[in-house]
Amino acid sequence: MIPTLLIVAIITFTLAQLAPGSPFDRNPDKPPSAETIARWNAYYGLDRPIPEQFVRWLGHVVQGDFGTSILRLRPVNEIIAEGFPTTAQLGIQALLLALAVALPFGIISALRQNTAVDYVSLFFATVGTTIPGFVLSIFLIYLLGVWLGWLPFVGWTTWKHWIMPTVILSLGTAAFLTRITRASMLEAIRQDYVRTARSKGLGEQIVILVHMLRNALIPVVTVIGPAAAGLITGSFIIESIFSIPGIGREYIRSILGLDYPVIMATTLLYAFFIAIANLSVDLVYGVLDPRIKVGR
Repeated sequence: MIPTLLIVAIITFTLAQLAPGSPFDRNPDKPPSAETIARWNAYYGLDRPIPEQFVRWLGHVVQGDFGTSILRLRPVNEIIAEGFPTTAQLGIQALLLALAVALPFGIISALRQNTAVDYVSLFFATVGTTIPGFVLSIFLIYLLGVWLGWLPFVGWTTWKHWIMPTVILSLGTAAFLTRITRASMLEAIRQDYVRTARSKGLGEQIVILVHMLRNALIPVVTVIGPAAAGLITGSFIIESIFSIPGIGREYIRSILGLDYPVIMATTLLYAFFIAIANLSVDLVYGVLDPRIKVGR
């Protein structure tokens, strides 16, 4: 994980520094003079070579200091601490909803292959993976928020504000997990150990839960790991559309404004959660399948 995060930091820092423009000339109506930009670059150390800037930044990060936001003139740690709980709440809600829909839907679809339930499952999986989140967001905002007036669509204050962003964010993951679960269950149904278990007279529920589901979950867990990291770290578009005060919206603002400290902090945070998710997937493998062990 440490080399991975280091490589991500090097690439992100280099690309951010090589991006055209400056964080101090974002206002086209009142562009600062070249002397003013030079003074600000010297103040933040942006006039030094990129390798030297990276080493200084890395030294502060090791001590838990991500610097000060250039645009907001606030410590980056405070910005992350304010926005991450909201982003994490949205991601966890979306993940739980996706699992609650995808796992039963995929299992029932595989057990009732080529029936009405299976066709509905395939339709849901196809629609959920093909409709972009921002398109569905605009449609639901107009339908449920503007026309019917059932749900608010700006802010993150009450449970009603949570419904539309959570559903929209979970849709793509739920649809994809439904397809993976269905395919894995169909493969498990055809295995010899399932026929052997049934020939021994075991009940159908035991065969499904103990023999089929446990082996079918291995590919599903592989997908759940990165999906969980992606959902928990938030959706930039969803947070921007619904004006959710999370770090996803701050990430967009930092990229548009070339706010290097915020860009680096949020990127490393995303990379860290993805690395944690992949590690968790490796450990869960050993629980689902005793033949898979983590070596000493």
